[in-house]
Amino acid sequence: MLAPSEKHTEYAGLLPRGLAYLIDSAIAFGFFAATQLLIFTPVRKALGLSEQWFYSGVHTELYTLVTVSLPIWLYFALSEQSPWQATVGKRLLKIKVFSATSQRRIRFWESLLRTLVKLLPWEIAHLSNNLPEPLWYASQPEFRLGFVVVGVLMGLYIAMVALTKKKQGLHDLLARTVILKDR
Repeated sequence: MLAPSEKHTEYAGLLPRGLAYLIDSAIAFGFFAATQLLIFTPVRKALGLSEQWFYSGVHTELYTLVTVSLPIWLYFALSEQSPWQATVGKRLLKIKVFSATSQRRIRFWESLLRTLVKLLPWEIAHLSNNLPEPLWYASQPEFRLGFVVVGVLMGLYIAMVALTKKKQGLHDLLARTVILKDR
């Protein structure tokens, strides 16, 4: 797709963006389920990382960061700055990421910033679940404010896409990007 002119620009709204995100999340889940089972579980055993090791919130958070967060950050950042300008989900829904200022393909650092802000609720959820101890190991699980922050951020992100002129979320505004329909 050639860089669109402003008068031929059609911004992608909540539905295609949300569906693309769900597709990408399903792909990520399948990938991580397979890699956890086929790769990381045997590696954990080889390194002597027992179930006891994961009782530490710091250990669980580090494991989550290395085996889940970093790969998904790279998936989004590399896909959206690639010549396709899209993740698999965006490609299936025929939407692309562009620079909001120049209508060009975004650079890696812009894509990484966009990804980190977009996935901030996800990371806050990981931190809230894992620290100070993983919820599933807590003898008396308590309320964790981070989960409320996740809900507020998600509501903010959705409201911004619904209400801004160019249908930009917080991550788009900070990275100076837009999502356009591919014609």
